[in-house]
Amino acid sequence: MPQPRLILFDIDCTLLRTDGSGMVALSQALAQVLGQPFQLSKVPPSGQTDPNIVRAMFHEAGVPMARWNELEQLVFEIYPELLEVELQARRQGARLERGVQALVDLMHEHPELRLGVLTGNLEVTARMKLEVFGLNRYFPIGAFGSDCADRNRLGPIALERARRHYGHEFLPAQTWFIGDTHHDIHAARACGSRVLAVATGSYSRDSLMEFLPDHCLEHLEETERVLELLLAV
Repeated sequence: MPQPRLILFDIDCTLLRTDGSGMVALSQALAQVLGQPFQLSKVPPSGQTDPNIVRAMFHEAGVPMARWNELEQLVFEIYPELLEVELQARRQGARLERGVQALVDLMHEHPELRLGVLTGNLEVTARMKLEVFGLNRYFPIGAFGSDCADRNRLGPIALERARRHYGHEFLPAQTWFIGDTHHDIHAARACGSRVLAVATGSYSRDSLMEFLPDHCLEHLEETERVLELLLAV
């Protein structure tokens, strides 16, 4: 019988979009903690962990580095509540990426596949975003920005949680990362895993191919093609 394979999905712009709710809520949290307004113009969020995004915000706002740890904790204490408000306010602008619902339905029932997430979101806010579309039931395990600010160190955390949850020791060669940025590709390579890049975010297919993923697709709508790639030897 074939060995099961672990498939780890990025969330934002790979599975879904929440109409900018996360960055708006983070900037609101920063403004509350610092007592001053904050503009988002110079902080690129794509593929970054939430701790690194907040640290970039601190840098842009001129916050002394000696205060970053203390203030980061305060930001993340109030961020989930602010995100909940933004998710509700922006619900009409939120959506799943093309083909995602059909794909996760099929993968969830597939005997050779086990699912999880690997994301820069905090675990609590990742679960909030997934819950908007009822996706948490598909992804019982994951690794998150709240585990480590360095995305390249999240792979082993996800593998260990998958081992405990699914009762199987997943080798890197049995594991796929699926994501929309070069950060996802780097995280997969750091773990020794394979990677399927999708051009559903801010990076084109040509741009992603420069980072040498195993495969790169425009989107996840061709479910049979996706499964074919993930199940190939």
